[in-house]
Amino acid sequence: MKLINSIVGAVVALVIVLFAVSNREQVAVELWPLPYQLSLALYAVILLAVLIGFIAGVIASWMVGGRRRRELRRLRRELRELEQSAGRNQMGALDK
Repeated sequence: MKLINSIVGAVVALVIVLFAVSNREQVAVELWPLPYQLSLALYAVILLAVLIGFIAGVIASWMVGGRRRRELRRLRRELRELEQSAGRNQMGALDK
């Protein structure tokens, strides 16, 4: 599995490097209400946009999964309590 992950990682890195080398032209980037303007390489603008989208997706999926994580914690706690109760009942039955 490590070999497959390494190969996939190398291919992705190669594609990113080739993309960056192929798109080195400078572009002007401005955020409308602000009076500032940046001059960045095209590949930097695109990769930054992809990174921001990835981070937004991770945050959104983490927020959506909050209810499930909370329910899972509750069920684990309940299971632990039931196991402890069953263990006490079993020990009581063995004592008799």
